[in-house]
Amino acid sequence: MNIYMDDQRGCPFGYVPATTVETALQFVRENEVNIISLDFNMGWRQSNGFDFVNIFCKEGLYVKEIHFHTNDVIGMDKMKQRIEGGKEQGEIEASIIVKYVGS
Repeated sequence: MNIYMDDQRGCPFGYVPATTVETALQFVRENEVNIISLDFNMGWRQSNGFDFVNIFCKEGLYVKEIHFHTNDVIGMDKMKQRIEGGKEQGEIEASIIVKYVGS
C-alpha cells in the first residue's frame, strides 16, 4: 500500500488518499505500507506533517519509504530532523528511506 497524505492535491495513481493526519496514521497502523508521501500543511488548525512524523516516531511505526511532496521548506526540514532523530534514538528503523519528491 502507498499513501498520499494531502488535504488539497489530487492523489496520484497507485496511492490511497489520506486527507488528515489521523487517517494516515490509521492506514500505517493497520496496513503494510511501502511508501507514504507527506505534505506539511494539512489545513487551518489541523494537525500537520510534523504531527504525523512525531507520532510515527513515538509509536515506533514502520514504512519502507517516506517521501516529502510539500512546498513548505521549513516544515519539510522539521519533519526530516524529527525522522533522523527518531532513527538515532532507536524509535524507528534506521533502514527507512527518506526522499524529497517535489509537489
